[in-house]
Amino acid sequence: MPVTEPAQPTRITSSRLRVPPAASFLTSHRVGGFLTSESRPPTPTNGSWISPPAATPPPAEMKRRHLPPVLLLLALSLLSVSFRRHLFLPQGPSLYAADDALLRRLAAVDVGGDQVLAEAAALLANASVSSYPSLGNHHRLLYLRLAYRRNATSAPRQRAVSRLRVPFKTVPADESLLAAFRASLRAFLLARHPRRGSGDDVVAGVMGDLAGFLGRPRRFPTCAVVGNSGILLGSGRGAQIDAHDLVVRLNNARVAGYAADVGAKTSVSFVNSNILHYCAVRSAVATAGCNCHPYGRAVPMAMYVCQAAHLLDALVCNATATPASPFPLLVTDAHLDALCARIAKYYSLRRFVATTGEPPSNWTRMHDERYFHYSSGLQAVVMALGACDEVSLFGFGKAAGAKHHYHTNQKKELDLHDYEAEYQFYRDLQERPKAVPFLDEAPTFKVPPVKLYR
Repeated sequence: MPVTEPAQPTRITSSRLRVPPAASFLTSHRVGGFLTSESRPPTPTNGSWISPPAATPPPAEMKRRHLPPVLLLLALSLLSVSFRRHLFLPQGPSLYAADDALLRRLAAVDVGGDQVLAEAAALLANASVSSYPSLGNHHRLLYLRLAYRRNATSAPRQRAVSRLRVPFKTVPADESLLAAFRASLRAFLLARHPRRGSGDDVVAGVMGDLAGFLGRPRRFPTCAVVGNSGILLGSGRGAQIDAHDLVVRLNNARVAGYAADVGAKTSVSFVNSNILHYCAVRSAVATAGCNCHPYGRAVPMAMYVCQAAHLLDALVCNATATPASPFPLLVTDAHLDALCARIAKYYSLRRFVATTGEPPSNWTRMHDERYFHYSSGLQAVVMALGACDEVSLFGFGKAAGAKHHYHTNQKKELDLHDYEAEYQFYRDLQERPKAVPFLDEAPTFKVPPVKLYR
């Protein structure tokens, strides 16, 4: 049987040999808030080309040589720097443009709103109202209490949620007041409970109803929403503001002494329910209808509810009202509240991604979802978009050296609002209204012309 000689190995005749990389280096960077990977060849170094000594013939099977450890560490450190730059440097609008659907989906989750509803449900089930004569029998001390348990086995306890001084005669007895409070809570919860097949998830549908919310059969021709920023001081915008058909002010901000810059006309005062609560605590006992209308009793307050317990304040103020001292109050629609919550969170998410390069899911590292909330100004602006043919915005924004509020000495912004994100919303309304999210979900609504004055 013939013997087959073993095949001779192929000899390498090239005097220079390029070593192929053992594996492509994978570097991750963020695109639109997501981690992606791409293959990159190793960074060329002096050791990437290896020549065998001329005097030594090449072996039958050439072994791969590796980069010296020092050069390998250097290459890895360079790649690490590149990774960090992609991760943390602001990437501009293109970073989040492709993720609009994701941002909308995340913005529709309103943890703070759900917490308000949970508080309302707890009050409906377990609240009690009791009152006692004050010293000297001048008025009643009214307490709203909520039963709670520290744990599943502990006995129920009562904690005071609210305390008011109220007149003896005009405010109903405790049992009647509690029944009215429960009816108010029930209506509040029912309005915010989604109904199957009702289209409640398309909250922008409320935009067509906002003129009616303000008691108008049709939209106002021109509207001014006056923010409280200190940039108004010295602006001389007062007469320009007063020339609008509808003038909306925020949180009962003072105009006396500032009329040259902020105007004097007020059609609606837009407030959060904390403003009503503080007003009721101070004035419910002494002033019919409470002293909550600094612009005159004919000027209504439009209010969004940030704590369900504040519905009791509204009942008390309304109970003490008289024809000479009415208590005009408009509580915002549940769809308007939800729409504003989504817009505020969307712009905050977008700003977070653009400035940090992190995915939007990390937004909660910077904001506590339980307390994050849109400002009164943002909701007043959205209300004006639905009620007006033209909208002018004054007193929104910041400037070096300007006070936070033109009429107070407040030194910094509240943490529960993302004002910079809201300012971008206002700029988008003026410069590119079609890019504003959620408003485009109302098929018949078109954003009116918006002018932002600084």
